[in-house]
Formats: sequence, C-alpha cells, structure tokens
Amino acid sequence: MKHNWLPSKCENPRCPHRGGVWRSLLVSPYGMLLHKQWLCSPECLGQVLEELLSRLIESSRPAQQNKAHRFPLGLLMLSLGWISNESLQSALNAQREAGKGRVGDWLRRQGVVTEPQVTRAVAMQWSLPVFPLEKWDGSLVWAHLLPFPLLEYCQMLPVHCAPASGRLHLAFSNRVDYTALYAIEQMLDFRTEPCLAQQSYIERALARLHQECRSADTFIEGPIEPALISRITLQQALNLRAQEIRVVSCSNNIWVRLLAPNGTHDLLFRPAPECSIPAPAPSTLVANWPLASSSGVMPLRQ
Repeated sequence: MKHNWLPSKCENPRCPHRGGVWRSLLVSPYGMLLHKQWLCSPECLGQVLEELLSRLIESSRPAQQNKAHRFPLGLLMLSLGWISNESLQSALNAQREAGKGRVGDWLRRQGVVTEPQVTRAVAMQWSLPVFPLEKWDGSLVWAHLLPFPLLEYCQMLPVHCAPASGRLHLAFSNRVDYTALYAIEQMLDFRTEPCLAQQSYIERALARLHQECRSADTFIEGPIEPALISRITLQQALNLRAQEIRVVSCSNNIWVRLLAPNGTHDLLFRPAPECSIPAPAPSTLVANWPLASSSGVMPLRQ
C-alpha cells in the first residue's frame, strides 16, 4: 500500500534497500506496517512476518500444555452445602466411566444442582463476577470486534466495551482462557476484563452469531507452518491492499488481522486434527489451501 506519509527506515535488517529512506522509496514505493514496524516491500514483509510467526508458534507450545490449578469444583460445591458427599462421588464415578465431561455437568444430570449454581461455583473458582447475560438484550453488540471462529473455539462472548476507558469485557462459559485475553489486548489495544455467564446463554448467542457471521472472517484449518501462513497472509494483504498487518497467537490459533481501506479482515489459522502428516511441497502449498478471494469471502468450516 502506498502511503502519503514518510515512513521510517525499513525494519527488516536484511533489507537490500536499507541505505536510507529515500533509497527505499525510490526502489520500492509500496510498503506495509507489521505491528507498527514499516516494511518497504512484500519481500521484506514476508521475511519479518515468517520470523515473527516462528516465535509465536514456538512460544505458544509450552503454554498449551499448562493447566490452571483451581480448587476442584465438586469440593467447592460440597463445602457450600449444595451437594452431598454421595452425590459428588456418584458424579465422579459417572465422569470416570464415561471418560469425558465436567463434574458440574454430571451433577446437573443427577438433578442435584442447577445451571446457575454451576456458573456461580465456576465464578468462585476463578474469582470472577457472573454477568447476567439472560437479562441483557445487547449481548451481540460488540461481537464484531473478534472473529466468530475464535469466539466459538474459546466459548466466549464480548458483552461490553467502553472505548473511552479502553476496556473490553468478555464472558466465558466455564474456563477462562487468559492466553486469549492477552492476545485480544495485543490485537485491539484494549484492556480485557473476564467474567462468567451461563453456558446455555453463551451457546445460544454463538448460534445466533453463526447465522450472522461476517464474510470478511476467513477460517483455515491445516498445518501451522510459519512459511505457509506468511505466504497466505501476504497474498491476502496484497489482494486487499492492506495498510497494516497484526498477528497474535491465541490459544491454539494464529490470528491475523489485515487493516485495509475497506475495513478489517481476519484470518484464523488452526491445526486440523490430522495435521500430524507432513506439509506438502512449497510449490503446492498455497494451491492446496482453501484461500479466500480478493473480496475476503469464504464459508466457515464446520
């Protein structure tokens, strides 16, 4: 994208035109911002973007293996007098036999607790307030700030935004994803505030959002390879004539935002379940991936 302002020197240390600003502009008058760093050409942007992606992917792997240690939900409800020891043991046995599910869900199936009680207990676990999503009709007003596939993946919903103070409140249904909150802060320049809401109301809101999903959101499943993501991102950025690119690691996703004259366009990369297979040869990588058109239109993968 051609800028009307004079950029600083290209931030790529291997740029062949780093002799000065005038030289960069003379050789390559088109540049782009990557997190406020100006890159003078698609080649320089691709190199720096690939290095950034490599660091993000590598740093996110240890975080994916860490699990938050919280006071067990069943013991918390037992201490509150909401359930008996027999009910807790029965729920734990059912959970163990099934090999899945949360203890709160098994207690609900037994009929010994209600969904509001489970939500309150989870909020106590995380020391967070409960947002009364069931009493508020504006729950989808701020959902456009984030790509729908990310909201669905993290089971979260933006419930309030205060642009003047730079705060964004997000409701989670059961587990607060602090890596997602940090990524959102980096991407949007907002301070995030988590809260809890009943799972059924968040699921209902997400189902409604699925019907209203923006066509500018592109969701791609495949191997999380820095070179591949960099090439796809660069191709889309050039098609859209983007002025700035932002990229963050968010849970198990790589979230890219392209800021273009006609609005923002989000790309979300996530490893597919079968992504243990080797990636295809570089000459066929882009052709084998489901790229969006220059308009950014692409159906979401279910």
